[in-house]
Amino acid sequence: MTSLAQQLKRLALPQNDPSLLSRKDVASLLFDPKEAAGIDRDTFFALGCTGLEELLGIEPLFEEFQDTLFSPASKNLERSVQTKEVNQRLDAGISLFLTRLSPYFMLKPAQKCLEWLIHRFHIHLYNEDSLVACVLPYHETKVFVRVIQLLKTKDPTHRWNWLHAIKKPGVPLPRSTVITHCYKNLSFLDFICSLVTKSIKAYSGSSGNCAQLRVIFSFYASTIVLALDAVEKITDALIAKLLPYIQKGLKSPLTDYKAATYMIASQLAVKVVMEPALVNTLALQISSSLSQDPAMPREGLGCLIVLLQNQKEGCLETK
Repeated sequence: MTSLAQQLKRLALPQNDPSLLSRKDVASLLFDPKEAAGIDRDTFFALGCTGLEELLGIEPLFEEFQDTLFSPASKNLERSVQTKEVNQRLDAGISLFLTRLSPYFMLKPAQKCLEWLIHRFHIHLYNEDSLVACVLPYHETKVFVRVIQLLKTKDPTHRWNWLHAIKKPGVPLPRSTVITHCYKNLSFLDFICSLVTKSIKAYSGSSGNCAQLRVIFSFYASTIVLALDAVEKITDALIAKLLPYIQKGLKSPLTDYKAATYMIASQLAVKVVMEPALVNTLALQISSSLSQDPAMPREGLGCLIVLLQNQKEGCLETK
């Protein structure tokens, strides 16, 4: 890399963004930029803490963030001058918080928390992927657009540049656009699939069937199923990207995750003729999921029937 290229790359770092140095316009989810410029740090902090307290009344797992992202010490943490190790720990904490926040994003307390993280930790510059993951299931809402308007997406090489078109008009992102990008960009398909696995991991300490994640499972199932239906040809690369998530879903004890997986596996079976070995593997895994968790016999058997009816005859091994 040339000296000039290194300088340009350094200038593109979040800490060199001119918006961090300006008090005329301050990035904000809840306020007009000029109004936000007149609000002091203590007020933003109080707003965030109020939001966290309200969320704790709904979800106790947010308690751990009282001592980190929402602690009094966080008011004086300037991440642009911290070491790489400190920022990595901070990023991990922010990522976990945003993953847990996603099911509650449309609630005002959640948006109050985001306001503090945007103001203090500049998550719209440093944690773009985690922030988009948090809000993506709500892409048809105006508050989603408000979040996207905070991102710096103008560069054509930026991962989220395809969202740039909705920033100026401020219109919600159509489902058709998400679906098209999903099957045209396998990295984005993987991003959507990983929303589910990361969310399940983030709520692994929660009791029950992770009912709070239903909005995530619903977004995952509807998007992937419609993408599989819309794509002209299912490629081996697409199957290879999707298959590990299907296998995880079939093994999952979570009913909603398994139901979403049955839908995706069925659509895949309808759309493409798979290799006999893969059909055999999927059939065995679906059968195993039925025996381990008989909560959804109709859905599981339906998926198995669709799989076998749409594949080559005699593809199953006899035992």
